[in-house]
Amino acid sequence: MDTMTTVRRYHDAWTGGDYARAAELLDDDLQVEVPINAYPTKASFAEAVAGFGALARAVELRSALSGGDEAMLLYDMDVEGVGDFRVAEHFTVRDGRIVRIRQVHDTAPLRAA
Repeated sequence: MDTMTTVRRYHDAWTGGDYARAAELLDDDLQVEVPINAYPTKASFAEAVAGFGALARAVELRSALSGGDEAMLLYDMDVEGVGDFRVAEHFTVRDGRIVRIRQVHDTAPLRAA
């Protein structure tokens, strides 16, 4: 499975509410870099994705780019209790598993909520 296929399957899984499938695509040694909170384990991040994903009323993918073992997604979300929210997400994939996720987003809406 190529990088973009892995990343899109992950994105489609969590945005479709299939959090178990999304977690299956994460490597056991997943590294996560996000502006708010810390997720030292795959399990802690998967739990956060399920919790936050359940609040997403809509997710609209704006752009998907990949090269080699890296991919980026840009998407807009409508999140219950937060409102409109834009996320840039950078992935590193090895052997069909996501080994690193870096997210960039404005933290003001989350902090206000």
